[in-house]
Amino acid sequence: MPVILFATVIASVGFGVLAAYAVVFGILSTFGRPRQPELVVGRPRLVLVPTQNHASGD
Repeated sequence: MPVILFATVIASVGFGVLAAYAVVFGILSTFGRPRQPELVVGRPRLVLVPTQNHASGD
């Protein structure tokens, strides 16, 4: 009897973990941010935000 109970608990916990994993990844794939577009070779990538100013130590 204890072996059957132990196996049932382990199986239930394992199934619950896998189900939660699937639900979280399903929600993230549905409502998550889309992937960043690939960098176009001819277009340089902007490094500074337009509102930032260059400050020097002089």
